[in-house]
Amino acid sequence: MDTRDAQRPLRPGEYPDREMPDEPGLGRWIKRNPWLLTRLFMVIVFSFGATATAANFSYGLEINPIPLSVEQINSGELPPEAELEDFVEITGTPDYGEDTRRIGTEESSIGFVQRYSANYFYFGLEETEDNLLIQSAQTPPDVTDESERVWRGKLSNVGTVIFHDTTRDGLKNAGLTTNQSVPIIETGDTPNYYRQIFPAYSTILGLWVLSLAWLVWKRNKPFLDE
Repeated sequence: MDTRDAQRPLRPGEYPDREMPDEPGLGRWIKRNPWLLTRLFMVIVFSFGATATAANFSYGLEINPIPLSVEQINSGELPPEAELEDFVEITGTPDYGEDTRRIGTEESSIGFVQRYSANYFYFGLEETEDNLLIQSAQTPPDVTDESERVWRGKLSNVGTVIFHDTTRDGLKNAGLTTNQSVPIIETGDTPNYYRQIFPAYSTILGLWVLSLAWLVWKRNKPFLDE
């Protein structure tokens, strides 16, 4: 018996196996656009770098620090024009403890925080007591100099400072305040430092712009055909 042409009758909406239409879907779109997605991924990566770079680039352009007064700090206020990550300054006398040989203890009143290869030191000012902290990076403060001076740097606070949890423990061990709203002046973070590495920042921003242009121009064209 000849069964070569025998097959089940097709139901409404069914197609022969060889004529089955392609089903739309995300997976099929991804397979059709691998190079577009690759370029889009590169744009996203450079966008993250450009976001952080833009903030540092902007900070590096600041020249004149915003002055903070002792009265404002002790009343829990900041100048209206001062915001976190601004370049600020204050005049005051460092408030070290009785035994500065034991940095990181309550006797020294100098907080010590170490993370990876970075060292940070924290202390207060006599004029502002627990209402403000000074941060110095890498090298400990000169405890032999207890004269009044001007402290300049980037404005942050206990809640936003780098290595937040570790810093809080270091401040607590030194008997310093752990109130998250207390301002901190990061003296090692000045606009001059960022101006020195402007070429590197310019390179990152340039690569981000190029990645955008490459995405718009080539889209889904394979790399080897370029």
